[in-house]
Amino acid sequence: MDGLCKPRQYKIFKDAFFTPALTFPSQPLMPKYVFENGLRKVLPYYVNYQTHAKQRWVGRTLLDTYINDFGESAESVIKDIEQCKLYIVSNVGTSLPSESLTGFDVLSSRKVESKDVIHHLKHKHEPAIPWHGEIPIVYEDEEIIVVNKPSGIPTHPSGNYNCNTLSEVVKDMYGFDSIWTCHRLDKVTSGILILCKSRNSAVKFSNLLQDKRNRVRKVYLARVKGEFPVGKQIYNCPIFAVNMNGYLQPGDLKNLQADTTTIFQSIKYSKILDESVVKCQPISGKFHQIRIHLRNLGFPISNDHFYNPDETSKTYFAKSKLELELYEKLFQSHPEFKFTAASDDLLNIPKTINLLNIINYNANPIIQEQLMELKHSHSVDLKSRKSTICPECERPLFDEDYVANSSIYLHAYTFEYDDSRFETEFPPWANIC
Repeated sequence: MDGLCKPRQYKIFKDAFFTPALTFPSQPLMPKYVFENGLRKVLPYYVNYQTHAKQRWVGRTLLDTYINDFGESAESVIKDIEQCKLYIVSNVGTSLPSESLTGFDVLSSRKVESKDVIHHLKHKHEPAIPWHGEIPIVYEDEEIIVVNKPSGIPTHPSGNYNCNTLSEVVKDMYGFDSIWTCHRLDKVTSGILILCKSRNSAVKFSNLLQDKRNRVRKVYLARVKGEFPVGKQIYNCPIFAVNMNGYLQPGDLKNLQADTTTIFQSIKYSKILDESVVKCQPISGKFHQIRIHLRNLGFPISNDHFYNPDETSKTYFAKSKLELELYEKLFQSHPEFKFTAASDDLLNIPKTINLLNIINYNANPIIQEQLMELKHSHSVDLKSRKSTICPECERPLFDEDYVANSSIYLHAYTFEYDDSRFETEFPPWANIC
């Protein structure tokens, strides 16, 4: 690195560096946090990310990669490169000597290669989470601890969250050296969550949960709009969604799994609210499966801003509208996915479908234009809600007390496997009359 700038060194929290692990268990050093206005806030800290080049980055500059894949502004990326917070170490894992490539003069045109490791010293700002006090323990033994997860808290470190996560909070709250996750709940979902005390236990329970149909039974509670039909309602419909970054997920839409089933049963209806509390048993476990199935049936979760947005939330309303239009194309091609059915009818469900052909994605520029417009609108909306600038890294930030849409009326009520059964009380929002 002679003749080139060298990465700056930063002191944080008693001169200790905080470098997050890429896998569980999470790291022993815990940045400082405070409790204010019903929120748990982690004070900003530095993270030294070291990432092996992904195949889709190869042949692109760092600037291009960070702008298009991570949504970073060109100004912040250039500044990090100029200050040597962002640089490349080449030829990692080869017989050739490794070389640190730094400075914008070098990296403005240099393309990422497959044996590169990208180093990024980043000032980390974690979003605040609602603080509910002590996390209730439902059950504990030498292998696992089962908790009643509050809504609004991510299960484990990912994305912008590392320390403000359920696994880290439980580890810190109850004095564990490490906590491992074997399954997850969405940030907005509350209820039964199993955490493991060792790697071996995590592997054991992860393997157990793979065989959901025969050994595991999970029941959720949801509060939905309208009077849900009485009796057992079995619904099978493939799961896909519009991502706010302008693409459809999951990735393999040519072979989208069609056998995705949820069993519903209404347990309570309020005429005053015109809302129902419904038991939901997912037979398969897909991303947002219960929320999407309820929305498709016309009974969305009452306060679900993703799948039941009002028109004042323009970007989420546009997202949901486009999803419904695409699902309607699916229903026209496969009407069996539109309604609940008796269990015997599920035997005729295909294993996979080619959703891209059904919605005519490649030959329909309107859908692609809508996705790009959604991405642009979402980006503009996010920028409009960033009202302050960090004096340390000069990045725009959300207001620190802003915790958006952090909970919905969806609760993991019971969890059964083999001879074990865990259950919580009804959440307060389920006691309607």
